[in-house]
Amino acid sequence: MTERIYSMDDYGRLTPFEERRFDQEDHLQKLIADHPGLLAGEQIDPESPRRWILISREQGIAETSDTGNTWAVDHLLIDQDAIPTLVEVKRGESRRTRREVVGQMLDYAAHATSTWDVDEIRSKFEQTTQNPDDALSRLLQSNEEADADEFWERVSTNLAAKHIRLLFVADEIPDTLQRVVGFLNEQMPSIEVLAVEVKRFSGETSRQMLVPRVIGRVVPTSSRSRSGRRRVGREELLDQFSEVKERTAVTRLLDAVAESGGTIRWGRVGISLRGRSSHHNRPIAVAWLFPPGRSGWRGLRDLTLGYETREQHSQELKALLDRWCDQFDSDGFSENAGVDWGRAYNVTYSDVTANIDLLCDRLAKVLTDLKAL
Repeated sequence: MTERIYSMDDYGRLTPFEERRFDQEDHLQKLIADHPGLLAGEQIDPESPRRWILISREQGIAETSDTGNTWAVDHLLIDQDAIPTLVEVKRGESRRTRREVVGQMLDYAAHATSTWDVDEIRSKFEQTTQNPDDALSRLLQSNEEADADEFWERVSTNLAAKHIRLLFVADEIPDTLQRVVGFLNEQMPSIEVLAVEVKRFSGETSRQMLVPRVIGRVVPTSSRSRSGRRRVGREELLDQFSEVKERTAVTRLLDAVAESGGTIRWGRVGISLRGRSSHHNRPIAVAWLFPPGRSGWRGLRDLTLGYETREQHSQELKALLDRWCDQFDSDGFSENAGVDWGRAYNVTYSDVTANIDLLCDRLAKVLTDLKAL
């Protein structure tokens, strides 16, 4: 059934716009290339809306690293977290939307992650983009010149870890494709799979309206992430501490975060403890916590305190976070983790329980200071 939407002017008069299919796939492809915002990054991640730079239309993909290109994905985009995003565009009425495109996209993902050369991708971006440094700074929302080398290194890391995003785009996403997208998104932990339906509406004039809708994103619950992958919950996390003293200490840390206005990001294994500041557009992680005997993000274990220096921080924010870390330099119970992505100090759970009052006080202070900055 053809849908209709209305616009209303200042006098309360309605103008109808009826749904119109795209005549050619290329029309929708060009719109995505010119306006990546149509991919509805705010629906994909409401907490941190996705933004993209376009690397290329028809980005080639080879079967092996020493052969020529066998396929080409419609668009290669990269978001602000350096996650490569492969976009395949089809008209909704095309049978390929329901059948071949799924297998095709999985072929692309499998071979792109093993054959793409990040130096070549970077070179293509810099050669085809007007003012690439400005484009990268806008992507990262930085007032200073972006660290391009660090960004492209993160792209390389994500590709090697097969941490990518696959987007199926059409003016109508059939139910069959919706079910497949939901299934793949549940089953592949490092790859986010979504569909974006972009409907076009036109009226009597040449004016058009475009309405995007993201399909496949699971509404978060206490135990699920936004992409549908399972997250640990509070009680499930605490149940993994067999020692009563350790469980009590971790409970106090979680409560200290809540009482200080911080937030907790629940992951598949552990959590990160975060604070908000007007000097940064996203919550800032100041600690990571994983159950005993389990390793999590970047191999971290137990309680780790610190921050990521690769993030774009103002001078005032960096000074605050450095003061947070300086406290652990001379502590006898914390150990410098020696990471290459920031400042980080490990504390075993036996030392957490022995120093819980001090740790809660420090955590509450840094979260309060971040909020006040």
